[in-house]
This record gives sequence, structure tokens and C-alpha cells, in this order.
Amino acid sequence: MSLAQGTQRFTAGKGKAMASTGATKATKNGPENSAAKNGPGTISDALTAFEAQAAKLPTGPAPDPNVAVAYALGWAVGDAFTCTKYRIFDHLVKVPELDTPYAQWSLLVNQITFRCNHLNNHLKSTQADLDLSAQLTTAASLTLGPPPGDIKTAVGAKNATVIELHTGILAVLWSVASPLAKAYQLGHEMEQMCATPTAEPSTTVSTSVKMHDNEVHRLLTALATKLPANAAHATDNSLRLWSASLGAGGEESPQDLLRQGRRWHDVLAGDVSGKDGLRLTDYVAAADSVAGKLAQTARQVVARFKVWLIVALIILAAGIALIVVGTKGTIGAGITAVLAAFGLTWKGIGDFFGRAAANAEGQLWDAEIDWAIAYRFTILRHPPADNKLRPRSKELALDQPTKEHLRRYNQWKKNSPDVLTS
Repeated sequence: MSLAQGTQRFTAGKGKAMASTGATKATKNGPENSAAKNGPGTISDALTAFEAQAAKLPTGPAPDPNVAVAYALGWAVGDAFTCTKYRIFDHLVKVPELDTPYAQWSLLVNQITFRCNHLNNHLKSTQADLDLSAQLTTAASLTLGPPPGDIKTAVGAKNATVIELHTGILAVLWSVASPLAKAYQLGHEMEQMCATPTAEPSTTVSTSVKMHDNEVHRLLTALATKLPANAAHATDNSLRLWSASLGAGGEESPQDLLRQGRRWHDVLAGDVSGKDGLRLTDYVAAADSVAGKLAQTARQVVARFKVWLIVALIILAAGIALIVVGTKGTIGAGITAVLAAFGLTWKGIGDFFGRAAANAEGQLWDAEIDWAIAYRFTILRHPPADNKLRPRSKELALDQPTKEHLRRYNQWKKNSPDVLTS
């Protein structure tokens, strides 16, 4: 017999042996024995389940791009309303070589028409009972034709048309797509909050923010999962900093509020990602904050459940010992019997604590990233001094968490020269 023939016979024999062994294992692990093994399990099962579940971070619903378009449309119609009511154009974004009032108005009408047409196509694709065809016709009538001699008078004459467009869009969207209606309303509300002090000097920054922030907060909360990732919560945090700063005596100019509004608009409309402005140090600071909050939570749990924790530590120590020496002894059997008596399994315990760890860490991390984004794109040129933000100070006496966030914002401005300031 040649070497090659011997090798082939050996390999074939080995394959048959492995197949036989596999069949034997399959028989042993068949439905009958699997059912028999569905008991409490072992401590190792708990550790394996914990590791598997803790590695899974939950994912929320995907943002809806149409909601961002509706938000941008609401802001644009708000801009048009401000133009026609006050006959000004200072609140509009200036585009190089297209910064004359006539060109600015023409661009604004084009933006309104484009976004309205986008939503109209979306509604038609979903076979909604209503669409925005009539509102598109109204938007088209906002055009001025050849440049008029008096641009302010010509634009002012369009005020009634803009109001008709605004109410028409709201009527359609609220009838067939409430998330789009809320987003549109949010954009309009935020534009009015940010632009009114520039257009109407009698309205102060503090008054305008106070007048709109509750409604803006409500809409941001309602649309948190529909708007681009991190946009709603980060913007809400930034507005919270603004409200608290103004409430504690900070002063900001109408131009600063308008610049801040454009920052909010860019993130909520999906023009930029909230994370685009973050630096490596921001992620490190967020991780440090998460670690601190987890440690604080652990201390609170320890203080509240001392007796149960002592019992849990004893069981944990026993479990570790059992893993070292094996779990076939009488102690392991006793613990497993107790679990079975309560309808528990080691795997179920591991799953529960693994999911809890993943959810807690993931949610804390997301919350800290939202605050990091808010610190980065918030523009407060004159926030309250640190001595006004001490725990016992009279300012913001009922809102200690916001005081802490304002203190952290001041620290970021001092420690991070690249914090956005204009």
C-alpha cells in the first residue's frame, strides 16, 4: 500500500468517526434532552448572557428626512412673514453677490417653492387625501417679476399672501401628517423667536425667548426621534442654556440671538450634523461625565439597598468560588434550587442585568453627547458670572442642574479656545 493510499483511508476513516460522533451528539442534544436542560442552568450561563446583552446598545427609530424639510419650510415662510410685516431683510442669510434685497427675496421664494414642492410630492406618494398643490400656486404668486422701484413697498404688499400660504400649509399638514405639521410649526416658531428682536426693537431678546421657549421645547421633545440624530435634544439643551442665562441676568444682543438661531436651523434642517463641531476633548469630557454619573448612581444604590447588596455580594463571592472549583457541588446545587423555586434561571439573570447595563450606559452617553454639542454651538457672549451660579445663589434657585450646565459651559469657553463664538 502506498503512502497516498494509506493517507486517504485514514482520512476517510476519520471522517466517518467524526460524523458518527456528531450524530451521537446531535442525538444527545435533540429536542428531548434540550427540553430536559431548560432548567436554571449554571452561573457560567449568567456571565455569558450578561456579556452578550451588555454589548448591545439600543437603536431608536430612524429620522424622517421629510420632517427636516418641513422644519426648513416653516423657517423660510417665517422669514417671508418677517420681511413682509417689517419690510426688512437684515434677518436673511446674505449670499455673496446675491445680497441685494431683491435677490434675497427671490432666493427666499425659491426656497419656499422647492421645499413646498418636495412635501407635495411626498404627500402624493403616500396617497394622502390632501396635498399642497394650491399652496404651491400661492407661493408662486410671491415672485416680484422685474425689480420694482421700491422693493420694500413691493414686498410689504405680499404680507396677506404670506399669511394665506402659512395658514394653508398648516391646514393641510395638520390634516394628513401631524409630524410634518409639528416640524413646520417648530421652524416658524423658532424663526419668529430669533428674528423678531432684530425686526422690532421694542421686543427684547429676553422677552422673545421667554415668549416662545415653552412651545419650542414642546415641539422639540415631540419630534426628537423624527429630526436628524442629536439635533432636537442638543438644540433644546442650547435653548435651555439661553433661557437660564437670560433669567440669571445675562444679556445678549438681537444679532447674537439671530446668529444662534441660524446655528439651530442648520442642525435641525439637517444641513450639518450636530457632531460635526465636536473635538476629541469633547468626547473625553463626555466619557468622564458618564463615568461620574454611573459612580454617583452606584453610591446611591449602595446607600439605599445595603442589606440586599450584602446578600448579593455573598452570593457573588460564592458564585466566583464555584466557577473556580466547578459548579457540581452541593452549594451550587443549593443556589440553583433556590433560583428554580422562584422561577429564575442564571441566563435570565444575566440577560436582565446585561440589558440594564447596555441601556443605562447608552442613554447616559447619548445625553452627554447632546450636551457636548449644545456647549459647542451655543453662542452666549455675556453669560452670568460664576458667582451667580453657586448652589446657594438666588439666581435660578429652583434649577440646580441648569446652574451646573451653565458653569460647565463657562468652563468650556475658558478651556477651549476653539469654542464657536460667532
